[in-house]
Amino acid sequence: MAKTKKEKVALKDKYVKEVKKAKAIIIVKPLKLTPNEANDFRMNIFDFDANFNIVKNTIFKLALAEAQYPEIKELENGEHAALFLGEDIVSPSKSLKKFIEATTSKDGFAKVEIVSGILDGVLLTKEQVSELADMPDFNGSISMILGILDNAMAGVVNVLEDPTRSLVTILDQAFKE
Repeated sequence: MAKTKKEKVALKDKYVKEVKKAKAIIIVKPLKLTPNEANDFRMNIFDFDANFNIVKNTIFKLALAEAQYPEIKELENGEHAALFLGEDIVSPSKSLKKFIEATTSKDGFAKVEIVSGILDGVLLTKEQVSELADMPDFNGSISMILGILDNAMAGVVNVLEDPTRSLVTILDQAFKE
């Protein structure tokens, strides 16, 4: 059933609100994705402040233009979905990657295919979007930073202890002779 003009405007306004709120957007092409599979994925990303919606291509393109985002040429034909990411862009990307792997059949047919993405207003290729899933998440980043700080502090402690160690060694040698 066709949407009325009023419904289309409301949908466009909803998309504009989602686009402006999102830190990043990942566009995917769902191929024979069942509603249950889509709902399972929505539940997996709910805790990450992310939304997954099937979008109307022409209305979504208008919303992107209104929000002053780059045009995504891949939205010309076929069904597409948008994954709107909040502050944490890595965790939902990892969930998307796992979801794609879980819905890929043994013969290699993937029910979900990454098309493109937008991060901070910059258009991303599908390869760049895939790399988001390989980045460390928030906790992993904190662990890496703490590890770097720990190594640096250990080096400072060694430098500070070195003159004391040298003095003790010299005094020890003096009293042994």
